[in-house]
Amino acid sequence: MPETHQPFSRIIDLNHRNDPWIIMVHGFSHNHSYFDAQVLEFQNDYRILLTDLRGHGFSTQMGGPYGVEEYADDLQSIIEKEDIQKAHFWGTHTGSAIGLVLALRQPDRFSSLVLEGTFLPGFPMPRVGELLNRARMLAQTKSLNEALKDWWENADWFIYANEHPQECRRDEFRILTLAFSGLPWLSELTPRPVTSVADRLDQIRQPVLFYNGENDLDDFKRAAKFLETKLPHGQGAVIKNAGGFPGWENSNEVNKLVRMFLESKK
Repeated sequence: MPETHQPFSRIIDLNHRNDPWIIMVHGFSHNHSYFDAQVLEFQNDYRILLTDLRGHGFSTQMGGPYGVEEYADDLQSIIEKEDIQKAHFWGTHTGSAIGLVLALRQPDRFSSLVLEGTFLPGFPMPRVGELLNRARMLAQTKSLNEALKDWWENADWFIYANEHPQECRRDEFRILTLAFSGLPWLSELTPRPVTSVADRLDQIRQPVLFYNGENDLDDFKRAAKFLETKLPHGQGAVIKNAGGFPGWENSNEVNKLVRMFLESKK
């Protein structure tokens, strides 16, 4: 199939009225269905925009490069195409980084940011880099299947889900993760340098809710502490009974937290 230049996007608008928007953006190696539990919770009160990042889900026909700036370009294009003037942004991992980059690009576009397990460009996250480089090496020197198997079984951010299969819907999460195309690991194209968000957090004027699982990686916990000290309007939270992906692993608690945050901003 030929490459396309438009990522997959989906709009959920049950009420066909002027409800506020939430843009939900998944993280690396997942797709828009990561937010299924959030869609069920919020679709009666908000219009929702979902997308698959290039190289993920239904956007695998898009060519690279596969980087945060390119992902942000794609999402910005969708937002402008759909004429979304104002929205809440909700991202996980790479999706959080995209939200921060876009908030710096277009500060008037977003009413608030909700960030899960924030990947923070410009902040040292050595273990994250190590895991990503290991997966890329395996995909290119062994096979994509071996890289995916190792990613699911050995990457730190999946430890909690693997150790708590029933509570974390592990089997569904495994299917979601192993459906990853792996194209960003295989690509030789170099992404653009990412905006050093860590150096510009004082320019994020929106209210920001950032949260992590209590069993998250140290890299992400340290990033959360940094956000707490640098964001002008940030508030952090820790989700019990969760690891690297609390929105999936403990969706009820996350949804309650985010609903309270969003309701307070009306």
